[in-house]
Amino acid sequence: MPPDKPPIADLHCHYPMHLLPHDRHPGGGRESWSERLLNKLDAEAEDFLAHLFNDQYLTAGWRVSLDGLEQAGAKLVCSVLYWPPAEFNVMDIMRQSPPLTKYFGDIQYQMDCVEADLRRLDPKGDRVKVATSLADLEDDGIVFLHCVEGALHLGPQEIDQHVEWLARRGVVYITLAHLFYRRVATNAPAIPALSDVSYKEVFKQPEEGLTQLGRRVVEAMYEHKVLIDISHMSERAIDETFTLVEELDKKTGREAKAYPLIATHVGMRSAGPGEQEYNLSDGTAKRIHDRCGLIGLITAQHQLGSCSTAEESKKIVCRHLEAIEKAVGDHKASAIGTDIDGFIRPTLAGFEQASNLVNLAGWIRDCAPDGATADAILYGNALRVVKKAFAGRPKS
Repeated sequence: MPPDKPPIADLHCHYPMHLLPHDRHPGGGRESWSERLLNKLDAEAEDFLAHLFNDQYLTAGWRVSLDGLEQAGAKLVCSVLYWPPAEFNVMDIMRQSPPLTKYFGDIQYQMDCVEADLRRLDPKGDRVKVATSLADLEDDGIVFLHCVEGALHLGPQEIDQHVEWLARRGVVYITLAHLFYRRVATNAPAIPALSDVSYKEVFKQPEEGLTQLGRRVVEAMYEHKVLIDISHMSERAIDETFTLVEELDKKTGREAKAYPLIATHVGMRSAGPGEQEYNLSDGTAKRIHDRCGLIGLITAQHQLGSCSTAEESKKIVCRHLEAIEKAVGDHKASAIGTDIDGFIRPTLAGFEQASNLVNLAGWIRDCAPDGATADAILYGNALRVVKKAFAGRPKS
């Protein structure tokens, strides 16, 4: 990290996404020729969609790079493992198909690809460290933390074994739901082209929040201290998750604050725009705060509000931070979860690349009540919660 820049933590950074065009054979030697061809086509299609719906403009490159993160002073980076072909299958979406067994192997493969890429960029190991334990958080370089977006990647069976394996490899959290319902947890609309009403008409979901599979996932994550990210979940799924975790607290005698719940890339519903279910209600924000969790502000205009200048972006960020403080009483839960490279075009004006984290940090410093609070929002709160996640885990 540059010595002249205070540390920054990003709770939700899609670093692995730019590796997708190369991730053509997740099954390795076990794939048939037809599977290899399908994976190649999937990778090419997802690469095109990323440039179309994610990049600043069609011919632009990826937004996230190790160099850009270093330039901005990023210190803690939650690197989002996500395999789009597992979710973007039209027939599976419309049939609401359950997860497939192969999805877990796909995410394991992507994890290996990320670590191999970091070793390629940092052969001496002095720029970046992939954390698997508390001690790793003290590394001098950037600390990468694996996380998983979408519990569908765990597959339909052997949930406890899969979560335990991820915990040993350092995965700090899993987002239970994502863009489409796949029989784990019902989700909130998050596609910019569709209003909440339109999304719910096209993609109808059951009334329940957590399925039996979803409950098994929550129980396994609680057991192995992998944190639950409630981003993307429907209001009912969020309520049922909190209720189940509170039952597990009573059953195990674990103090609530020892197992935070987090929302890594969201906005506040009271700050607009509109009444998006995806954004947090004041009540949910308070429940997260009371468990010493985190609320990471996303950088998508769809969730935070439209803007065309950096000054307007700053006002939007300040409005959402003020909404958090009003809902919970302080900024002990406030953090950043940019979702950069996560299909969130357009991003806030002035935040187009990972290196622009310095702009986001400047906006937060301008609207925070004091320097210590700004430092906590930018880094300290995230570090505190990650330490809680790793505390008590067995060594990898």
